[in-house]
Amino acid sequence: MVRWPPGLHPQGAKRRTSTLAWRPGWRGTGMQPIVPVRIERYRGRLAGVPLTGGQAQAAVPGSGLLTLQVGPQGLGTVWYPIQITLSTTTGVLDTSVALVYLGPLVAQTTLIGTVFSGNGTVANMPESMTPGQTLIVAWSGATPGDLAAVNVNGVMDALTTG
Repeated sequence: MVRWPPGLHPQGAKRRTSTLAWRPGWRGTGMQPIVPVRIERYRGRLAGVPLTGGQAQAAVPGSGLLTLQVGPQGLGTVWYPIQITLSTTTGVLDTSVALVYLGPLVAQTTLIGTVFSGNGTVANMPESMTPGQTLIVAWSGATPGDLAAVNVNGVMDALTTG
């Protein structure tokens, strides 16, 4: 005889009219459903908080070419970047070149800086960035297998419900 845990129903069972009745684990476990916050509740603005989400990393493929992108996401989010730091696991002995662009997700439009040796910082940053704008870093001649990383430092504005 097959025994089903409380709240978990067999695949062939009919769903009840309640939207939470058929979800595993909701009944008898003390768990509460996640209630989404409606967009109208985001009326406040947090200004000058540390920038989050400005990091990306990936392994360099065999071709030695790698492109990473970071940018603000979410309604009302505005980044004020101060500098971008690039690094590879080879370090200062790296012979790659990294080009940093500012543009939309689909095109590299404005060259912000060039970093030789694939490691270093770029301080010539845009005044602000809104969703849809990204910082695109393109390495060429990087050592295959290296881990390349991008870190954007600065502050940001974000919407809040409080």
